[in-house]
Amino acid sequence: MTFLSQSVVQAILGILILLIVSVVAYYKLLKLRGSSFDNTETLELIRKNFEEMRSEGDISEAEYRRISASLKGGINSSIPQSDSNTKNNSPRL
Repeated sequence: MTFLSQSVVQAILGILILLIVSVVAYYKLLKLRGSSFDNTETLELIRKNFEEMRSEGDISEAEYRRISASLKGGINSSIPQSDSNTKNNSPRL
């Protein structure tokens, strides 16, 4: 047991334990984060919010269709930027 009382060995063991705990925490967080993005209710809520924006005139019909198609591909799909030809003349409050 004199081997474990050396400070160098204790430091190495401490770092090893810290690394193991960090890796376990990382994978647990990935699993937790992944499950939150698989939620279809979240996608439906986002789609309804964009539908409301469309009905209020904040976004055009073409923008809404692109966003809706993007949401069908999943939350990780990139939402396209608005068309430079599409003008929204409604005032924002």
